[in-house]
Amino acid sequence: MKRIASTSVLMFLVACHEAPKIEKPPTPVHATTVETFTPKSRERYSATILPSRQVNVAFRLGGFVTAVYQVRDADGRTRNLEPGDIVQGGTVLAQLREKDYDLQIGQATGQRNEARQGETTAKAQLAQAEAAAAKAAQDFERAQFLFDNKSLTRTDYDAAKAQYDATRAQVDAARSQIQAIGDRIATAEAALGTANLARADTAIEAPFTAAVVQRNIDVGSLVGAGTPAYSLAETGWVKAAFGVPDGAAVRLRPGVRVPLFLEALPDRVFQGTVSAIAAVADTATRLFQVEMMIPNQNGLLRPGMIATVTIGGGADAPVTVVPLRAIVRASESGGGFAVMVVEGRQARRRVVKLGETYGENVAVTGVKPGERVISTGPTLVGEGETVEVIP
Repeated sequence: MKRIASTSVLMFLVACHEAPKIEKPPTPVHATTVETFTPKSRERYSATILPSRQVNVAFRLGGFVTAVYQVRDADGRTRNLEPGDIVQGGTVLAQLREKDYDLQIGQATGQRNEARQGETTAKAQLAQAEAAAAKAAQDFERAQFLFDNKSLTRTDYDAAKAQYDATRAQVDAARSQIQAIGDRIATAEAALGTANLARADTAIEAPFTAAVVQRNIDVGSLVGAGTPAYSLAETGWVKAAFGVPDGAAVRLRPGVRVPLFLEALPDRVFQGTVSAIAAVADTATRLFQVEMMIPNQNGLLRPGMIATVTIGGGADAPVTVVPLRAIVRASESGGGFAVMVVEGRQARRRVVKLGETYGENVAVTGVKPGERVISTGPTLVGEGETVEVIP
């Protein structure tokens, strides 16, 4: 009995000296609620702003420049047109010396008048020849009758016939002369028309209301035929040119409205209308060239600006998304992906399948909206570990 009592006391003393068991405190984590996201199918392309049309206004013929169009500055002084100025359609932009073409007009006019006078004389001669031919025809008809009835000698008959033939020849000659004179008149009138047109072409006009891009002449300049005097661009309407791949090209058609943005004007959204789509892709870039027209009455859009065109915008089916930073490996071997889901106060590894990324989020399957996933340091938390979600 004494030995049993000693053993009991010894066991009690050993138990009293065992170290107390310490529980690991919960790991503080940040968690994010799983949500749904509805993506929009939008594609962005870089576009260049161009004038709706641009032309080089040139002289058809050469000569000395005697005048250029001038505008009045804010201080009241006049000056020549400069790049950036706006001119109205029909404005005479420059004038060549007209005297160089007045001589041609005078020569052509003199030739035409001379031909017309000759035509008057020739018509009078034709009238006389036709009268003489009519009398000769009557005489020959009578001589023919008398000769057939043996009442006229051969000599008189031959004389009447010769007179008849001579007058007919005179009529034919007069008519041929009138025809030749008519050709001369036509040639002279054509020359006169050409000379008048050349004189009219000494002035060049703005074909439409436009902005001056470049001026290449000044008073006193000697210009040759075809020399560009001004480069003009219509900017009341501008166009945006950009290239798209075949997938976007098949969705576009003339008349479709497309939004356009510029970094230079961040607070403005412009609306353009597709006006042309290339039928063939560029062999180098494999892109289809697209142009769209944009109203620009206020002049904010300037040719040469770079813009961003957004195509699409339709909503796709909703997807479940989690933060990219919440993704971990599904296992230590590195195969697949997972997230750490907070269930109660424990972290549970959930295998997921990744989809498209949307900014800082990624589409996943394997979790449900409303569940919470660890979004800060998920790789530092083990399976089944107790966690405490902190704000």
